[in-house]
Amino acid sequence: MNSWRIVIASLIGAGAFATAIPAALAEPPSTPPRADAYYVVMCIAPGETTATAYERVDAHAVEVGNKDEQVARYGDHHPGWECWLEPGE
Repeated sequence: MNSWRIVIASLIGAGAFATAIPAALAEPPSTPPRADAYYVVMCIAPGETTATAYERVDAHAVEVGNKDEQVARYGDHHPGWECWLEPGE
């Protein structure tokens, strides 16, 4: 009786695992635009000439949480990097 429980539990687990595989292998959804206000962290990496968007930051984190100072000081710990914030669209 106990061995049947193990077999049934194993089959249920295998079935759940098998149904999750297609979702795990699917392409990630495209990132939808944020509905709330945000800023974009733009950086120029060492050796690069064009700025690249690296992160979207909640406006509250910038306006209240001093995220702007943290972004500006990123180059202190990562020589050659120049980062700043731009308002999101």
